[in-house]
Amino acid sequence: MGSGPVIHTELFTSTELLSQPWLPELTHMINASYTVSHTNKIKYLDDKLRLRTDSELSEELGADGFTAVAFASDGTDEKPQVIGTASMKPWKDDGLWNPLDHDDTIHDPTTEKVNSEMEQIIRHHACPGDYELAVVALPPDPRYRGKGIAGRLVRACEDEVLRRRRHEADRERPVKVMIRVSKENAGDYWLKQGFKTVGSRRCPKGFWDSLEEFTMWAMIRELHHQ
Repeated sequence: MGSGPVIHTELFTSTELLSQPWLPELTHMINASYTVSHTNKIKYLDDKLRLRTDSELSEELGADGFTAVAFASDGTDEKPQVIGTASMKPWKDDGLWNPLDHDDTIHDPTTEKVNSEMEQIIRHHACPGDYELAVVALPPDPRYRGKGIAGRLVRACEDEVLRRRRHEADRERPVKVMIRVSKENAGDYWLKQGFKTVGSRRCPKGFWDSLEEFTMWAMIRELHHQ
């Protein structure tokens, strides 16, 4: 009886990513991942695409961004299979969030009322951060879901952020990692991963290929040097 595939993770800068022979496979895997519906709360187009070209992820990450990619191999001469990814890029905030206390978002029946009231008021609220965790994706294949691969990729990205910070003058300051998520579909998951909600925004139908309006959350997790 086999022991299953060997999984390993590698980091790539946005420039290195462009020269990888498996880049089309990565693009295909990301797009396939984004068609998987984890809940029935917010519907999206069945044929939505996260990336329209193989170079789009590199362009989105910019010069200072990077990607962690997980590969699975079975010990044969077959090329390793791309089975997951997570990326980090500098956080860019437009300051157009509604302020939201994260303590009010956890199983509080008044949350919807609070959100509704805030959404009637136009306020400029910044959510300052250092990096944005983005494009966390696994293939639809059940062999690679629920195995902790996404968490491993996120940790690889966070470790790299902390490694880079060691050489900076303010290295003792916590690193603020941000993420933008659909509250209805992914909010609970990221709350369980230790992120806190610091801002919200109502997004119209069509945003992120959605078929209805939804609430986007800006979430934060602080990383500390050991």
